Amino acid sequence: MKLSLFLKLLSVGGLLTALFLSPQKIFAARSITISSSQTVLHGYDEMTVTISSMSGFTSGETIYIKGALYKDGSTNYFGYTKNNDNWIKNSDATTNQRQVQIGSWDQSLIVKSDFDDSGYVGEGEYKLKIGFYYTTSGGNLAAVTWSSNSLDVEISDPDPTPTPTPTPTNTPTPTLKPTPTPTAKLSPTSTPTARITVPVSLELSSDSAILGASISAIPTLVKAESDKKVSSVNFLAIFLIIGGIFILSSCGILFYYHWKKGKENNEESNE
Repeated sequence: MKLSLFLKLLSVGGLLTALFLSPQKIFAARSITISSSQTVLHGYDEMTVTISSMSGFTSGETIYIKGALYKDGSTNYFGYTKNNDNWIKNSDATTNQRQVQIGSWDQSLIVKSDFDDSGYVGEGEYKLKIGFYYTTSGGNLAAVTWSSNSLDVEISDPDPTPTPTPTPTNTPTPTLKPTPTPTAKLSPTSTPTARITVPVSLELSSDSAILGASISAIPTLVKAESDKKVSSVNFLAIFLIIGGIFILSSCGILFYYHWKKGKENNEESNE
């Protein structure tokens, strides 16, 4: 009985001794503290956040890290974290976040606001904290762990994008069509009417003194308006005038001879 009890005690003591003497890897809780010289984000200004202290990490350990902006009392986080030349959204997948290695990292990151996210509710006071993911002993990524403190940040809306003023397009000046110069209609030049003087001189005998008169030339001027289409009429008129003068002259001569003959007959009868 006593021997059985002794053996039991010996086995328990050996078990306890084995537990205390066996090496164990103990992981301490990881934590970070942050700081920044900036307290205002105007529009898309960038903010540099420094990891002022770290604990529980081992040198060479790899973690994923990101920044988060939020309204005090809300868990609707928003914002971007710069990863090289890319900006990673707060809600993006864990493995897309910035990856750093403890011991070879400058312990700083750059963040900025995300105005299209529902977490941004307008200008005002917000909080900023840093979240990180580490690999567990089982090789899995742990849930996000937030920094032990947060920063107060005042965010204002970005300036409105100015609407570009359209460059005026030079409107081509319309070429004026030359106004046609009206062609003067030339009035047909009037053919000057020839003034034709037809002298009619009658050589009278000495007896003309008895008459005490002589037949003067009968000047006849016919004024006819020339026209290219009626030129033949002018010639006919001239012909008629000359014919009329000839007839008148003939009548005068006949009258004279008739008168002279009558006078001679009277003289003979008086004798």
